[in-house]
Amino acid sequence: MIGIIVTGCSHTSSITEQELTENTRDVNYSVIYYIHADADYLYHNSDGKPIQANSRVLSTALEVGEAARSGEVFIYYQRPERKILGLFPRKSSRFYQYKNGLLINHMKYRHEDKREPFLTTEAQLMTKYRGQNRTDSHQTYFLYFGHEIPLGNNKGYHRSLPGIDVNTFSFATGIQNFLKTDDERFSLVALSTCNNGTPEMAKLLTPFTHTLLASPQNLHLSHIDSDAIQLLETNPDISSLQLGRFLGEFTFQRLDTTVHTTISLALYDLKTVSTYIKSLSAYTAVDKVSERPLLFKDNIDCAKIHPFDPEAYTQGIEIWYKPARFGRQSAQLHSGWGCKPVMKHVGSKK
Repeated sequence: MIGIIVTGCSHTSSITEQELTENTRDVNYSVIYYIHADADYLYHNSDGKPIQANSRVLSTALEVGEAARSGEVFIYYQRPERKILGLFPRKSSRFYQYKNGLLINHMKYRHEDKREPFLTTEAQLMTKYRGQNRTDSHQTYFLYFGHEIPLGNNKGYHRSLPGIDVNTFSFATGIQNFLKTDDERFSLVALSTCNNGTPEMAKLLTPFTHTLLASPQNLHLSHIDSDAIQLLETNPDISSLQLGRFLGEFTFQRLDTTVHTTISLALYDLKTVSTYIKSLSAYTAVDKVSERPLLFKDNIDCAKIHPFDPEAYTQGIEIWYKPARFGRQSAQLHSGWGCKPVMKHVGSKK
């Protein structure tokens, strides 16, 4: 049995009568932020100043919530779970809910089941608190900020919750629970992580989202700029592809002037990609190289490992890419797909 332990208070007690009336209006969209902070997200900017990437993302998310006059914003700030005096579980993570620009819920929570399926507690919170008033054109957006979601099982992704498996399959399964109905899809899923613009991730998410924004290789810890989400207010008819394009372009322009490492970000129109993604995923699967492959840490362009016809496997993709400014120079072009290089174990069959 999976339980949710929450504490905190609603802010509705301080809302005026006029604001309560505003709060009953239908929402045009829902935005879900999941900000992972149960790991190391410290980096230094160009001036050498230490920055906690997750804290900056949270600040932006709160601003987006306050600006969402016609929408609903859910923010999960998943922090390390601790114990008071080393004995009593402490509620460390934070949940914020904005509706029509008003903060209507702000509470602490923890994961009661330390081995629950990934994102279970967060999805249950949304099911419990989300509003029922939606316009006919309502859209849902999911933004994930964290480290790379690994291909295989990874019980160490959360430092304080090592029993929770985090991988591409558990992620794709977990975000389904945020959708209100079985036939609903996300308009856009944005993965502010490294190495998750992969054929396998796209294949698993295709049934649940129209558009995917992800990095096939490296993405600096300063993360995707989500300020452009506010375009849902100024341009309510914006398509998921247009919104993803703004998110990608703003992020690339900033990183291009501030970092020297590889920059890679891709926007996938999954309606187009769906026509070939199963074939591409099978073609690039690591187990075709070796029964027990050794995976390198970072992705490289899939086309360098598994040469393929660009016309066949790059349709429906927009790519922002710039190689590192130091070390061995790589090609200026990118297929938009990231794959893990592999090498065989000594003694394995050739």
